[in-house]
Amino acid sequence: MAPMTIPDTAARMSLTTPNPDEESLKLGQRIRDLRLKAGMTLADLGKATGVSIGTLSQLERGLVSPTVRTVYTVANALGVMPAWLIDPSQMPVPSAESRYIVRAGQRSRLLDLNGIRKDIASPAASDRLRGFFMVIQPGCNSGAQPYSHKGEEIGFLLAGSLELQIDGETFSLNEGDCFAFSSQKPHSFANAGPRPATVFWVNADIPPA
Repeated sequence: MAPMTIPDTAARMSLTTPNPDEESLKLGQRIRDLRLKAGMTLADLGKATGVSIGTLSQLERGLVSPTVRTVYTVANALGVMPAWLIDPSQMPVPSAESRYIVRAGQRSRLLDLNGIRKDIASPAASDRLRGFFMVIQPGCNSGAQPYSHKGEEIGFLLAGSLELQIDGETFSLNEGDCFAFSSQKPHSFANAGPRPATVFWVNADIPPA
């Protein structure tokens, strides 16, 4: 499968950083605490996420900054929101209307890491559809390897440009373009343009036929 033309953010980071920063240490400690609370070994978490034991061990010790995909995968395996792993204090307090309405200034921050911001744009009442407001900075991408999962996806590029890889094919999208595909097909994205790409992205939890 052809690699993305933009280097993976994580690939540029050393896995043996001698002086881990405070945020990486806190993130790693939260992952370790949740894993132990769940009664999981590093091998268990590795099996659930597809992330190597060595990488998970370095994450827990704050020796490596994870990619967006790694944070998302680890959080799902541990049963928490990715945003909670990054900063528990920023989790929003639900309002009376939040089951049906998400105001522009009240979107929950799902991820804000390595140049990719992903906010939850859909209300809690939507069980099978999840809408996200995403901003991808120039030169940033979803990771070196495509990924897949159950369901379907559709998105609308609000601003900027985006390279979308679906099942080995790469498509260049510009402002106003719309895309859709089965989430079971290996896919990834990257912003090769000079300005941020803004996308409204919807994931549909649809079981395979």
